[in-house]
Amino acid sequence: MRVLLIESEPEDVLFLRDVLMEIGQGRYWSNWVNIEVLDARSWTEASAILSREAAHEPIDIVLLDLDLADSQGRDTFSRAQLAAQAIPMILLVGGYEESLGNQLVREGAQDFLVKKQVDCAPLAHAMRNAIERHRLLTASRAASTHDTLTGLLNRAGFLTSADRDRKLAERLQRRLLVMVAEIAAGYGDQRRDLALVEAADHLRSLAGPADLLARIECTRFGMTIFDTEVESVEEAWSRIHKALRQHRIQLGAAIFSAHHPDTLDALLEQAVNDLAPAALAMRS
Repeated sequence: MRVLLIESEPEDVLFLRDVLMEIGQGRYWSNWVNIEVLDARSWTEASAILSREAAHEPIDIVLLDLDLADSQGRDTFSRAQLAAQAIPMILLVGGYEESLGNQLVREGAQDFLVKKQVDCAPLAHAMRNAIERHRLLTASRAASTHDTLTGLLNRAGFLTSADRDRKLAERLQRRLLVMVAEIAAGYGDQRRDLALVEAADHLRSLAGPADLLARIECTRFGMTIFDTEVESVEEAWSRIHKALRQHRIQLGAAIFSAHHPDTLDALLEQAVNDLAPAALAMRS
């Protein structure tokens, strides 16, 4: 277990390290766990560690003192919450900060402990609960935005993310390709489900790491692709359209641009209208 300890006071760092090492010996966990502690003595150091470790082995939990040398109180939590959204967090607060700790738990922290009352048993208990609650919350959020059959985003997740992409394209003055793909009708329920899973796999293989892909209706998928120097939206559409022909998947498309700054709803409507089997025409 990798623990990021964000604490400015040297004496508290040593004390908390000792507590974590004792927890790791197995007396306070259901089974033995090897705890690796990463220290950050300021928010600047913590931010650098979070950025660096995101590309390597992940951090499992953050222990955060709200009052650091370069950041204090609620502002510290806001920064940490933004930088470590996918990591459960336990706050270490002063005795006078209990009310703030309660408020921040309601705003996303998993738990808080009064620093002067920290000991092995309560910290181990808080860490176990924080990790499990965070896992359940993450699973619940994923279920609410993901399609259970294909594992892709569902319509709600797509609309949220695609609208974000559209706004980003507008701000950066870049073109954005919005596509709707539809599998052929006429399948029975079981065969249709298999066709949907196969179509999702085909589309995944064609999508880049920055492209957005979702199942937005029973037999339809949505996709967004940004215009880049490597591949224009026209080239992307041509590549995907050609690859999907042999799989009985129709494709419709629309382009967001400075000349056509349509809403996401309008772009999706254009793409759906463009699903006709005839040669697909795109607005540029």
